[in-house]
Amino acid sequence: MSKKKKQPKVRRQERRFFPQSTFSPWLVRSFGALGAAVMGAGALGMQRDMFAGDEKMKAIPSYLVAGGAVLTGLAIWLGTSSDPPLRVGAPGVGVERGEIRRMPWYAVEAITFESGALSLVVVGKDDTGQSWTLKVPVKAQPDAVGWIVTEAQRRIPKTVDIADEVLAKLPRAEQHAGLVVDLEPVQVVGKRCAASDKTISYEPDARICERCERVYFKRSVPKKCKCGANLAHLRDAKGQDDALADEDESDDVDEAAEAEAEAPQDEKDSSKAAEV
Repeated sequence: MSKKKKQPKVRRQERRFFPQSTFSPWLVRSFGALGAAVMGAGALGMQRDMFAGDEKMKAIPSYLVAGGAVLTGLAIWLGTSSDPPLRVGAPGVGVERGEIRRMPWYAVEAITFESGALSLVVVGKDDTGQSWTLKVPVKAQPDAVGWIVTEAQRRIPKTVDIADEVLAKLPRAEQHAGLVVDLEPVQVVGKRCAASDKTISYEPDARICERCERVYFKRSVPKKCKCGANLAHLRDAKGQDDALADEDESDDVDEAAEAEAEAPQDEKDSSKAAEV
């Protein structure tokens, strides 16, 4: 018998995006070129001592060097941004300010687009459970916007509330955009099961949704994750029968309640009269 080939493990990764300047690139280049030229002229004048015979003109090279340094500094200031780097990948969307604050995919509640500010708005909770609204400007982070939308459509499509005509105008997720960062596996010990609220105390007992990274206890894995992913391959056959029965029973109760709520008022009145 031929041995079955082991499927390669999917690496857990994210992309790191640096902000871009919102000023015109030609403006930045112009200031940079002018500053370099002025500093070069001043340095050349100081080296050759071009104004050695005139005391009034002797200080001009120094002024040129100082002025060129100011122009170069202005070009650097215009060409950079004070916005923090963003991270987009398997763990969700993160903002890097010394430490990384992340919003996991399973905690994202809505993704919309604010046309007035030209920003992508991600609403949800961070990994500590605190409410968080993250605005990503298209001009400063075009690549990050493209990857957030693409990843969200693949992982949590129900949360993306953006019109098709707006989506068509947003930046695309370029394959080589950002810096790819390899990540460690999800730390599951101490987390609570998304279905039973049971604390995971032993790593092999955890099952993780590959799309949104929700964590489940091995005997409480539902048929489908809340993000819509099929979790049949993660269900533990041993000891799962009781969980299946409880799940089916709760589904029947929910369906009966929905049917009763949707029934016409005449049918409800007739059923009450029959009972009397």
